[in-house]
Amino acid sequence: MENDSFTRLILDLKSRKKEERWKIYDRWKASCACSQCPSYNECARETDELLYCILGMSNSCIREDRHCTCPSCSLYREFGLSGKDFCMKGSEAAIRFERTVEKSS
Repeated sequence: MENDSFTRLILDLKSRKKEERWKIYDRWKASCACSQCPSYNECARETDELLYCILGMSNSCIREDRHCTCPSCSLYREFGLSGKDFCMKGSEAAIRFERTVEKSS
C-alpha cells in the first residue's frame, strides 16, 4: 500500500467519526477552488457541490469539461493529489483505484 500524503489523509479521516469527518469537509470546502473552475456551473452552485477530489463527482450538474483547474487548487498540493477532473471522473480515491485495476489487467 502506498504511504503518501493522500493515503495518510484518508486513513486519518476513516479513523474519525462521521460527524467529525463532515466538519472537516466543511472546513476544507471554505478553501476549495471548485467554484472558480470554468466547468463549475449554476446547478453545482445551487446544490452546494464542492470538494469533488474527496467527496466524488458531480451527481447531476457538471457534464461538460471546460478545462480542469484542479492542479491549481491549494488543496491539491496539500492533499497530495495526482488526478484531475474530479467533478466528472470521481474522487482521488476512485481514480487511484481505477489505475490499480488498469495495471492489474
